[in-house]
Amino acid sequence: MKPATYPASPRVDFVGALVFIAFGCGVAILSWQMDRLEQQGATLHTAPGLWPAILGLLIAVMGGLLALRSLRRARHADWDAAEDDDTALVPRSGFALAVGLFFAYALLLVGRGLPFWLGTALFVSVFVFLFQRAARKAQGTTVRGVAVALLCGIATAVAVTLVFEQLFFVRLP
Repeated sequence: MKPATYPASPRVDFVGALVFIAFGCGVAILSWQMDRLEQQGATLHTAPGLWPAILGLLIAVMGGLLALRSLRRARHADWDAAEDDDTALVPRSGFALAVGLFFAYALLLVGRGLPFWLGTALFVSVFVFLFQRAARKAQGTTVRGVAVALLCGIATAVAVTLVFEQLFFVRLP
């Protein structure tokens, strides 16, 4: 069996992880410093900085996990080992594709007649499929990749819709 290969070296992953940790911690700290509107009767659960703080902490945690993964990979491979040239943190073609998909989601899918949950399910499914396509094709698991992408899209749409509508009482388009 062929050993696993990764598009980025452990060094690039580690540097990216540090950026995510710093960014997430910065968001969490700045959110904590926001006015909680207590003088207007707001509680901790209705404070405007709650959701950004949660997201900032999650970004920092995921950055920490990426750092741990990169260190673990560095023990088993060269610190600079990667299957492709990884001089940039994100390959330009992948970055451009991601930006294009984000704009399509924001400008075409959400608020244009499609229910939020359906637009989100479509976006996540297409995103996951496109970014796993090359690896799935090389492994001969394209059909499984479609199923995984659809499952990710549906699960994300359900989770996001339930959290916003049931927990935060935000009516989605």
